Amino acid sequence: MGAVFALFSAWYFWIPKILGLDYNKSWGKVHFWTLFIGVWLKRRAFIKSNEPNKRKYSTENLETSNSPRLRRPNNFIMFFENIEISKSEIYKSLRNKSGVYIFINNINQETYVGSSTNLTKRMTSHFYHSKLGAKIGKSVINRAMFKHKLANFSLGILEFCIDDVITCTTLEQKWIDHYQPSYNVLKIAGSSFGFTHSISTIIKLKELFRKENHPKYGTTPSPETIEAIKQGIKEFYLNNSHPYKGKTGKLSPQYGIGGSLVFCYNREHKELIFPSINASRQHFKVRWTNIKKNIDTGQYLTLNGEDWIIQSIPRLLR
Repeated sequence: MGAVFALFSAWYFWIPKILGLDYNKSWGKVHFWTLFIGVWLKRRAFIKSNEPNKRKYSTENLETSNSPRLRRPNNFIMFFENIEISKSEIYKSLRNKSGVYIFINNINQETYVGSSTNLTKRMTSHFYHSKLGAKIGKSVINRAMFKHKLANFSLGILEFCIDDVITCTTLEQKWIDHYQPSYNVLKIAGSSFGFTHSISTIIKLKELFRKENHPKYGTTPSPETIEAIKQGIKEFYLNNSHPYKGKTGKLSPQYGIGGSLVFCYNREHKELIFPSINASRQHFKVRWTNIKKNIDTGQYLTLNGEDWIIQSIPRLLR
């Protein structure tokens, strides 16, 4: 319509000069305002007709839901039933907006809650990684999207907020507590506190980042950085205690780092875990070869008058 206005303005300006004719100024103003108001009303109706569909949930639906995790407010600010066919609407509707969102798997009703100061960018990231499948490896929600396809996921916008990370994170935590989403591995928004890798994952990570594969391999921190780290640690432990304070040798959590984990089980199913063969050897006061030769043999080995089975992986993974 901008081009149409430019066309009429050129017509009003040049036609009198070319043909030597003139127009009635009053009727010209009537024409302009009629066109302007008509275009504005038409544009408004067009935008309203293309707004994303909002899906409302009645109290009856809330009470009859099979999963208590899906008990939600009566309506979302925005709701997109099928992500696959609603991508363009999602990008357009969330442009330059910050807030909290929820993904719903319409097959098994599992959910994921997230937040971002740039929702359009975050959606782009989710949709891109959902096509990579096992290649991404670490994101539960993206692997689920790859497995079940985007067409089987819905997107709900729970809340918009100001462009502030702390505000977004605070609101995200509120909705995580409300829904208890199963796809959220980390239950504290913006933090990995409370999350612990499994033993098998730790072993894989150790192998993956050994020597030259480690991101810090070959680098040396500056003396200023070392001193700053020292001071930071000292200040922290002046006001905080830790369970390994004063413990050295095999009792220290750092002892044997870089070695192979050793899992020992006696006949009463008691479990001892050591960070290395050397640590287990010192605990039982035997030779290093005694431990090494009996790992994963499945046979009991008598150590300090007690029978033990020695394994390189935990019993639950066998």
